Amino acid sequence: MSGSTPTIRSAWPDRTYWRGFWGRFVGGFALTLVILAGWLATLPAAQRDRMLAYWAGITVPAPSWHPAPLFAAPLSVQVHVASAVLALVVGAVILLLPKGTGFHRALGWSWVASMIVVAVTSIVMIADVSGGINPLHVFTAITVLSLWGGLTGIRRGDVRRHAGSMAGLYGGGLIIAGAFAFIPGRLMWQIVFGN
Repeated sequence: MSGSTPTIRSAWPDRTYWRGFWGRFVGGFALTLVILAGWLATLPAAQRDRMLAYWAGITVPAPSWHPAPLFAAPLSVQVHVASAVLALVVGAVILLLPKGTGFHRALGWSWVASMIVVAVTSIVMIADVSGGINPLHVFTAITVLSLWGGLTGIRRGDVRRHAGSMAGLYGGGLIIAGAFAFIPGRLMWQIVFGN
């Protein structure tokens, strides 16, 4: 055989893929906003008006650290936050370092494990926290589907599918969902900004 076998590093998506990635990222963010707008549209008018008035009066204070609400939260919430922070940091390292190395695979499995914990604890929190199911639980389904797509993609040698699923999950399941976790009044808001 005269040709060389492509490796994961040589098959890593090029600039064209990343231009498409940003389009998919923006599209995913827009879809998230559409889902939330649809949920908002289904609310009774009085409740929707109260909610919009509340949002109009929000001011963002200077960040400060208030860990007491996290320590007072149920264990599932504490594990969820810890796993999400771990996944955020490990995922950033994975995205920045070369792909296809043993270190990439080791970090990748730790990232997958932490994302599984994030998804499982988000389901457990439905019972532990009195809020029940909310629109943010869409990200639990997205996490499961994206992990499945990314793992089956790399198992079949489809590096583009693997990269797209994992990078999309990092952007959508961690960055976008994490941003919604900082909605005023929610736990992360209380931890970072106080009440």
